[in-house]
Amino acid sequence: MTPWDLNETYQLVKRLFGRDQEVLARESARSVTDRQAFSSYHFTETVRLSKAFERNHMAGTGTILEIHVEGAEKKEQAFQAYMMKAGAHSLAAVQSLHAIPDIFAHALYYASGQNLGPNALDEPNISLPNVAICIKKDSRFSRISSPLQSIQSGRGWSHLAAVANVSKHRSVVRASYNEDMTGMRANLRELQVSSFMRNGKHYPNIGVRELLEPEYERIMRAVIGIGNELNSCLRATAA
Repeated sequence: MTPWDLNETYQLVKRLFGRDQEVLARESARSVTDRQAFSSYHFTETVRLSKAFERNHMAGTGTILEIHVEGAEKKEQAFQAYMMKAGAHSLAAVQSLHAIPDIFAHALYYASGQNLGPNALDEPNISLPNVAICIKKDSRFSRISSPLQSIQSGRGWSHLAAVANVSKHRSVVRASYNEDMTGMRANLRELQVSSFMRNGKHYPNIGVRELLEPEYERIMRAVIGIGNELNSCLRATAA
């Protein structure tokens, strides 16, 4: 996939809408990149911590239950420290990834000059669904409305969003360390996001990697594709 040429975006926005508008678009677009990097960093730290715990404390141990017995207090303490750190990083990775669609919507909103036109939104109402509706009414950029809406409709999005929102507003969805004794999973142990309920729906335990990786790849492909389409719209408008 062709990378999104952000420098071209900024130049075109400045040419069409002025320097102040370019600054607004640039700040939001840069924040998409920042959140992408933050999510990747926190996930990488989760993996590193898991490997270090396995290497340093689980070698020669058959099951995690063996570190929760008398005489294994140091391993128990190491396990608690690992769970706190890995849980913090995994939740931070989820929250940064969850933030990307709305931040990206801000970038598109400003890059297409929607705040300057008749469909301008009040600042608290600038969100992906509202921006998609707003842009759909602008014939210059309407073709990016549908792909923008689709960003929040991936197969794993509802689970990711539920983890982020419950943890932000109600109670932290904690990490758990799961052992699969059936032999059906590639790895005996994995860090998981624990099960929880939200709005009457049950969200089961899920591996941190399984939750994050597919949505990360899908969202970033969508951002790049829409970014390229945005530049095409901007070029046509500036012609």
